[in-house]
Amino acid sequence: MAFYHKQAGDRSYTMAQSLDDPDTVHAFTSACGGNSHIHIKGLNLGFRVQDQPEDVLSNYRLVANDFDFSLNRTVLAKQTHTDHIRNVTEEDCGKGLTKCSDIEDTDGLITDCPNIILVVFSADCIPILLSDPTNGVVAAIHSGWRGSVQNIGGKAVQKMAADYHCDPKNIHAAIGPSIGPCCFEIGAEIVGQFQPAFVRDDHNGKFHVDLKEMVSKQLQKEGVSENNIDISQECTMCKAGKYYSYRAQKEKTGRQAAFIFRKK
Repeated sequence: MAFYHKQAGDRSYTMAQSLDDPDTVHAFTSACGGNSHIHIKGLNLGFRVQDQPEDVLSNYRLVANDFDFSLNRTVLAKQTHTDHIRNVTEEDCGKGLTKCSDIEDTDGLITDCPNIILVVFSADCIPILLSDPTNGVVAAIHSGWRGSVQNIGGKAVQKMAADYHCDPKNIHAAIGPSIGPCCFEIGAEIVGQFQPAFVRDDHNGKFHVDLKEMVSKQLQKEGVSENNIDISQECTMCKAGKYYSYRAQKEKTGRQAAFIFRKK
């Protein structure tokens, strides 16, 4: 399986074949196109950056139009690099976008309700989208390096199994565009938090980590088939410009989003 692209005007989206089924809608956005134009340019979907709220909301309208969903059924969380995951219900619709939200300190969202659009943001961190088409359950996960160390992806699979009776063998996953092992460099002070199998020692006090492969193996450990996992090979830092990259652009960067929902 692999990734493919969709163009809508000047906006560019990435989708995963692993998540393709008639009732599932998903995409990974990019920085291309959009209405943000002052401190941050492009299709920024993050409200907690140096952008005008009306421009961010306008960008959401573009995406909603491109994929035919309602902003009033979109759910956003305040991400804080944790392993906290929330089960989303009808009562949460609109939170973080069209109405005030109490979904804070949360980096993962799961639902079995149709037409609830789960959204997570990133600017180098790993966006993970999960779908169990058999049970009609979807999840959107923000997995930065801290979340990856805490196994938030694996914990999402555990929660789908425990709370929604999903069989991990039926779960399909997509690991979206994010920083690659080419650019994710860390120092000796934190290298001990990562499994050695995913670390390359540069022998100069610096190390490179393959977070995408690490996350994939965490999903597989919980029973997700390797054949059901797509991993994007695009590095957001290498392709800063097409994507927002915090490491490349610092505070001047926006946020791309990953979203998923079931139509029924």
